Order: sequence, then C-alpha cells, then structure tokens
Amino acid sequence: MYRTVLVCLDSRERAGAILRTALAIAEAQGAHLIGLHVVQDVVVNIPTEVSLEYIDQAREAARQDADAIATEFARAVAGASIATEWRREEPVVGAADDVWTRQALVADLVVVGQSASGADVPLTDTLIETGRPVLFVPYAGEYAHVGRQPLIAWNGTRESARAVFDALPLLKEASTVRVLCVDPDKAGAKAGLAPADDMALALARHGIKAEAARSHSGQVSVGDEILSQLADHGHDLLVMGCYGHSRLREMLFGGVTRHILQHMTAPVVMSR
Repeated sequence: MYRTVLVCLDSRERAGAILRTALAIAEAQGAHLIGLHVVQDVVVNIPTEVSLEYIDQAREAARQDADAIATEFARAVAGASIATEWRREEPVVGAADDVWTRQALVADLVVVGQSASGADVPLTDTLIETGRPVLFVPYAGEYAHVGRQPLIAWNGTRESARAVFDALPLLKEASTVRVLCVDPDKAGAKAGLAPADDMALALARHGIKAEAARSHSGQVSVGDEILSQLADHGHDLLVMGCYGHSRLREMLFGGVTRHILQHMTAPVVMSR
C-alpha cells in the first residue's frame, strides 16, 4: 500500500484534474495526500533587460496562481476520507528543483501532470532522478479512476522490473493486468515471451490476475505500438521503466520514454 502520495501542482490550468486523480488513488490506498506548489521565481524565466515594475507584476501574478491552486486543493479535498496536507514553498532563485526533490524523496508515489511541451521539462527530470515512482497524468482529459485495466510495457530490464513492483499497490486493484513485450525477437533474450510469462506468474503470487502478451511494431515505433495497445484494449494505466535522455540511451532504447511522455493517452507510472 502507498502511505504517502505527493501531488505536484505546478500548473494552475490542470490543477483540478490532477488533484482528482491523486485524491482517488490516495483514498483507495488509505494514504496521506500532500499537495505541493513551488512558486517559481520569475527572474529565472524572463529576459535580463526588463524593468523592476515588470518583475514585480510577474511575481504578483505567480503568487496569485499559487493562491488559486491552494483554493483548488482545498475545494478538491473537502470531505475527503483521508488525511490531506497543503504545502507551498517560495525558494530562492534557482532552488526550485531542490524543493521538488526533498519532498518527492519521502513519498511512496508522486503524481504530476504531463507537460504540454513534452518530456523535456526540468520537473520531469527532477522527479525521475529521485528514484520514486512517478504517475504522469495526461494534460488533457479526466482520469478519476486509474488502474482497473493496466498495461505493463515489459522488456526484461532492471528499470522495467522496478516499475512493476513500484506499481504493485495500483496493480492489486486491477481486474486484469496485461504484461506486454513488444518485438521480443529483436530485443534480446531478456525480453522474450518467457520472461513476460514469468512476470505474469510473479504477479499472480500477489493475488493479481495477469496475462502475458506479445506484439510486433512492424513499420511503427515501439512507442506508437504501446500507445496503440493502450487504445485497442481499453487500458487505463501504463506501467513502464524510465530511461534517461542521453544520446547513447536514445540509440539503445529508441526514445520510447520520451515518446510516451510526449504522446501519452492514459496515466503512466514510470520508475527508474
């Protein structure tokens, strides 16, 4: 079971939808829900040659956004069946990443919204580097119920195994879990059908109904094949390992992590 769920609210526009997803998970798990907003110092994101008046106005706008997110959090958790807590921090210039990291390191699960700009955002990289499982909520749509029919993108790697076992509390709530290996004949011995069967059996020992499956990407990318499987089978959650964005890793893994973060159509749990 997850005992501490941290929901990172860095955007006013999607705060409500992300909160509803995090709250549903926290209530199902009986977890303590922490809402966190870090007020970014606008000096980091604006041109150097601007007036002090402009900076003051931008800072006031940032604080108004923070107040609006706090109000949204209070509204969302009103009447919740679990303990909830609101945290707001205004770090010194350049220290926002330290706040996200400090808070995430002591959470069982971190919930964050997908960035409209895709995977290349500091918050995504910061949270992944904490080693905690991160649930990304797509930037469009409502996802109040997550994990009834999960899909595991399995390739027999350490990161993939880590993600599966980090997601166990969610998987235990599922009706059926599919363990999918894409292109097992191309990925090497570790990613063959037998290891997918082995993972399905391991999940069964946890009381989880799981089945192994394989597919072939053909003329599309592995990332697109995973997204197609999500849509075709009506999965409401994707569980997968997360790989770094170095040039070498991009060549080895084909940028699957980046592609999913940019184009996800359902919530995604990633671990590294």
